[in-house]
Amino acid sequence: MTIRVRQNAPRTLQFTATAEGHALPLAMPQPQGEGPDPHDYFDTALGGCKALTVMWYAQRKEIPLESVDVDVVRDAGEERKGIYRLTAKLTLHGELSDAQIDELFAVAEKCPVHKLMTAVDVQVSTLVVRPA
Repeated sequence: MTIRVRQNAPRTLQFTATAEGHALPLAMPQPQGEGPDPHDYFDTALGGCKALTVMWYAQRKEIPLESVDVDVVRDAGEERKGIYRLTAKLTLHGELSDAQIDELFAVAEKCPVHKLMTAVDVQVSTLVVRPA
């Protein structure tokens, strides 16, 4: 899969990313821009993965989870020191037992993006291509 990022107009800090045919706005955070910025999408990937993984699992196991809300809280205060903290707060809606809540929590901790962010050696290559 390829995600495309294109500048909206020359000399601006506003872009549009396209993923799976969906347009996603991309800019600098305030005060330079209006966002959302790349960090927002990084954090969103974690929250979205946890929500989708927990809901999918609950449906598969017939756990009476009606819906799940995820708030991802960022602490980037020490990012320049190599520490970027994210806290994912899950709100599980439905008539759930303590055992079911514990089970869903364990599943949330194993979502693929969580693993990608914490346990995988991600290798990034950057190439410069001249326009045709």
